[in-house]
Amino acid sequence: MDERAPPASRPVGRFRLRRPHGGTTLKFTELDHRDAGEAQRIQRLTTAAYRVEGELLGVPDFPPALRTAESIRAADSRFVALRERDSLLAVAELEGAESETPNIAGFTVHPSLFRRGLGGELLRAVLALLGARRVTVSTGEENLPAIRLYERHGFRVVERWSAPGKIPMVTLARDPGEGG
Repeated sequence: MDERAPPASRPVGRFRLRRPHGGTTLKFTELDHRDAGEAQRIQRLTTAAYRVEGELLGVPDFPPALRTAESIRAADSRFVALRERDSLLAVAELEGAESETPNIAGFTVHPSLFRRGLGGELLRAVLALLGARRVTVSTGEENLPAIRLYERHGFRVVERWSAPGKIPMVTLARDPGEGG
C-alpha cells in the first residue's frame, strides 16, 4: 500500500488520530481526481476496499469495485482523503458538496487498515467540512460495520432499496446537530 501523493493534492486540515496509528499526524486533503495519477491511486484504494464489501455482501462483481480511473476522472464530485506522509489511507467521494443535502457517494478505507479508527476519523473530517447540513450516505444492507460507523456519528436509516443486481441497500441520513 504505497499510494504516493502528487503535488496536486490540497491540504484541508491536520489532526491526530484518537486511536493509535503510530501517533503520526494525518493530513485531510482534497484530491485532484482529474489528474490521471491521482485517479489511479483513488481507483486502486477504492477497488481494494469495495472488493471486501462485495465479499461481505455476497456480490463477487460489486459494481463500485469495477469502477475505472477514467470514470473517477470524469466524476462531478469532490474527493477528499486521509494521508499519512505520502500514503493514501482512506477516501470519500462527495456529491453535491455545496448543495443543501450533500451525499457521501463513496467511503473507503484501505483494507489493511480496517478497524483502526480511520473510518471514524475520515467521517468526522468530512462532516466538519460539510458543516451543519443534512448529509446522506448509502451502503449495502449487510455491511454492518459501515452501518454501525454511520450510526455512531448520528446517521439513521431512512430508506431501504435494491441496487441493480438486486443488492439490498440502505440510505442513511444525518441531520444538523445529530451525534458524532
